Parts: sequence; structure tokens; C-alpha cells
Amino acid sequence: MGRVLNLVLAGVGGQGIVSLANVIANAALHRGTNVVVAETHGLSQRGGSVIVHVRLGDAEAPLIPVGEGDIMIALDPLEAARYAHYLKQGALAYVEQKVTPPPLPGVKPPSTEEVVRSLEEAGLRVRVVPAIRRAQELGNPLGANVYMLGAAMASGVFDGYLGPEDVEAAIKLVLKKPEKNIRLFRAALAEG
Repeated sequence: MGRVLNLVLAGVGGQGIVSLANVIANAALHRGTNVVVAETHGLSQRGGSVIVHVRLGDAEAPLIPVGEGDIMIALDPLEAARYAHYLKQGALAYVEQKVTPPPLPGVKPPSTEEVVRSLEEAGLRVRVVPAIRRAQELGNPLGANVYMLGAAMASGVFDGYLGPEDVEAAIKLVLKKPEKNIRLFRAALAEG
């Protein structure tokens, strides 16, 4: 088996995790990179936990084996913690700054700082990204997923698999309001 980049996408229903997977998959196809996507979410309606496995390169199976993920993009810190076991030691975890409170009255979730500390103690390299806030500031409040992808791409982790031009072509194909999303993606790349 050749080179594979294993990407874990995590969040809660309504944050655009499945749409983000579609953008990445279409970007890979645009580049000519092999891609396998597996949605293994449970309750993907608004508020439920969502995870999508994306494997770029020479992957033969759709699911990322536990402990073999290279990068995670998590639009909620709690979901990052829930699925961190898929990542290998030293993997990159891009984690949204804002915790989405669970829909249970009286439950106090851990803070982002507590989650980040636990992820770092597990051997992950964590980058906290204020994607929700930046998307709102840049006039596209539903674009945190695209902003997060831009932030992750700025690290170079996708080099050799797909580039910004591939992502922009995929955004035009997959997302509503492509101009707004491309602007957000470019801002995240620049702010890297």
C-alpha cells in the first residue's frame, strides 16, 4: 500500500461536517487524488454527534483504523475529544474554539481549555481555531467548516494530495453561495 492521508472530520449535526467531506472529496477528484469517504455518524440531525472518515491516496478501506488518523478537523471541542482515539501520536487536531453545549439541561460541559489539555496529554498537536467567530465576522456565519479547512490547509498537511485551487473548484460544485465560501476559505489560508 502506498501513501495515505487519514482525515477525521467531527462535529455536531448542523455544522456542515458532511458538506465539508463532500468538498474535500470533490477537491481530491479535481486533483486526480484517490479518495474514500465513510460517514459513520449516528444522529446527524441538528445537535447529534457526526464523524466522517476521509482517506486520501492509496487507501483500500473506507474507515480509518483506530490510532492511524493523521489530522482531525473538529467543529466542536467535545467531538474532538470523543473521536481523538482515531488519531496517531503527533497527529494534528484543528479544533473549534467554541464548545456547543449539549442539549441536556443542567449538564456543564468541560471548557475548551480542558479539552485541549486532554488532547495534548494524549500526544496530539492541537491548534485552536475561532472558525465560528471568524465566519460570523467575515459575513458567512454558516461557513465555519470552510474556514476550518482553510486553516488546516495553511499548515501544508494536504500538500501532494490537493491544493487550494482544487478546494475552490469543489466549493463551486458543492456549496451554496460559493463566492462567500471561497472568500472565507482564502481568508483562513491567509491567516493560517
